[in-house]
Amino acid sequence: MPTVVLHPGSLVFVTGVNGLIGSYVADQLLVRGYNVRGAVRDVDKCAWLGEYFAKQKYPGTFQLVGVSDMTVEGCYDGVVEDTDGFIHIASPMTGTDPSITIPTAIAGGLNALKAAAKCPTVKRFVATSSSMAVTFPKPNMDFEVNEDSWNEEAVQKGWKHPEGEPERMKGLYIYGALKTETERDMWRWVREERPGFGFSTVLPNVNFGKVLVPEHQGFPSTIAWGYAAFTGGEMFKAIAEAIKPQYFISLTDTALLHISALIHSDVHHERLFGFAQPYTFNDLLAIYRKLFPGKKFEEDIEGLGEDKMKVPNQRAEEVLGWVKKGGDGGQGWEGLESAVGGMCGGWGNEGEGVDGVVG
Repeated sequence: MPTVVLHPGSLVFVTGVNGLIGSYVADQLLVRGYNVRGAVRDVDKCAWLGEYFAKQKYPGTFQLVGVSDMTVEGCYDGVVEDTDGFIHIASPMTGTDPSITIPTAIAGGLNALKAAAKCPTVKRFVATSSSMAVTFPKPNMDFEVNEDSWNEEAVQKGWKHPEGEPERMKGLYIYGALKTETERDMWRWVREERPGFGFSTVLPNVNFGKVLVPEHQGFPSTIAWGYAAFTGGEMFKAIAEAIKPQYFISLTDTALLHISALIHSDVHHERLFGFAQPYTFNDLLAIYRKLFPGKKFEEDIEGLGEDKMKVPNQRAEEVLGWVKKGGDGGQGWEGLESAVGGMCGGWGNEGEGVDGVVG
């Protein structure tokens, strides 16, 4: 059995706690009896999150702290005191100027590491990376990635948008570049500085699942892609053209993968690939038609292809199983239909569009 080094009652610091993944990580920590101190830019504007968790009456306690600018040296120093674990999730999602967006992400990651290293109580540190730190999806190509793979294509295209490529791809390229550069620089810092805590990263692919507080969170990140497929129209066509078939992971599994990596000493300096199974937009449409037989959806898209990549996700599935044995549905990844069903359950017969191609 794996060794638990952070037990219920421990205090975990979570950055970006109001975001899609951050809120799920906090939720799953609290329900397991861990205490969470969540960092946001503005505490007053995010008070709704504390109110939501208070209503759940979880055994763990939750508090919000403000970090207005994660690029400022020492920004986390005062608020991370007395914490036992650190999960760094906060990151700019996209942007049009790589000279601002990419350094912002890198500075946030390094400042988080430096703050944790100054705090003697921090035993474990987990950072959220992305599948895009490894590769862009390449439909119908047989290729393999591993723990040493980095998305050099994203770095090249993110810093300098290729001539002749659509402008709508710019945000996606910058996002891939910032995730690649940030994770790689964090690993470099850990190797050089040798902090006293265990460090690992989680690389989730597309996240689907129920948004915890939709009235405040809306359709964040990749949920917007699922909602576009649900509503159809020109926005969906634009997203389907830009976003290629790739793997997915449920929001619950992403959160539990972070938590398992945080609390188990058996996970030591690892990159954990959160890739559950490949999917296409046609798979989403099929699930929607099954769940909403009275609603008209877009026709299947021809020529989508499929993701044939080989990815080392077996270790992540093993680590995930360590926290799923306690009553979360057994070992193994949550399936696409379950995750998508949770995601769209409250959408009903809404027909409005979605703003933004990448989030």
